[in-house]
Amino acid sequence: MHRLICQNDQIIDTADARISPTLTGVLYGWGVFTTLRICDGKVFALDRHWKRLTLHAEKAKISGAPDLKQVRRLLDKLIAANRVENGRARMTLLKAGAGSWRVDTGGESEFLLFTTDDLPRPAAECALTLSPYRILSTALLAGVKQTAMLENLFALEEARSRGFNEAGVLNERGQIVSTAAANIFWIQGADVFTPSLATGCVGGVTRHFIRQLTTRWKLHLVEGSFPIQRLLDARELFLTSTARGITIVSSFDSKTYALKQARIAKLLSREFQKLVRDATIS
Repeated sequence: MHRLICQNDQIIDTADARISPTLTGVLYGWGVFTTLRICDGKVFALDRHWKRLTLHAEKAKISGAPDLKQVRRLLDKLIAANRVENGRARMTLLKAGAGSWRVDTGGESEFLLFTTDDLPRPAAECALTLSPYRILSTALLAGVKQTAMLENLFALEEARSRGFNEAGVLNERGQIVSTAAANIFWIQGADVFTPSLATGCVGGVTRHFIRQLTTRWKLHLVEGSFPIQRLLDARELFLTSTARGITIVSSFDSKTYALKQARIAKLLSREFQKLVRDATIS
């Protein structure tokens, strides 16, 4: 992470950041966030990320967010100050006060903005396993990208403790939801499949663009509720997120996928990278 951050409307050194220990976002993890891609010093899909963040903040009853114009200005300043060419930015909105420990902090929320460079990653196959933990699709904040996502971290750490890279997560009905840190797609026949939002998955921004690309390339996309057997029957399997872009999965537990035959995943990956490099998409 870079040394300079944005807290509310000021760019400061991380050493100078001050957040109240009684902040509701600290005490209870009451907050929402989004991660954005930076390419050639420009932010990809800021409008869509901000629209989702504010929608999720409304669902989580967090008010006091800055407006998009101000956020765009702060983000541009922070990218310039940290000299970011290619990397990521994270925007977090934390609720200020609620509950018995409430202290007046002078605002309804705290807005935090960080940036980091992209680190070179060695080419590696992505091995997926099934998590023993479940997502409740009917939970009040199901599908909200919230800061209190400990269950996802537990699922990811449990998978890594067994030598896997990621964990596939099911809901209480045994339907495929996502992985611990990404949306999931697979190919059966000539069709592209992905869980619907009704399963409890987060509506990822990269997921949105993959849906658009399937339309552009006249691929049949099916969104719905599917059993885990669908992943075992799939020809191709890939994950989507801002941090990863598109990651092609090489195995799911004992099932292996022929990466050389992942034609559709590779096509969508190439086309998505073109979108990221297109500075006209906000």
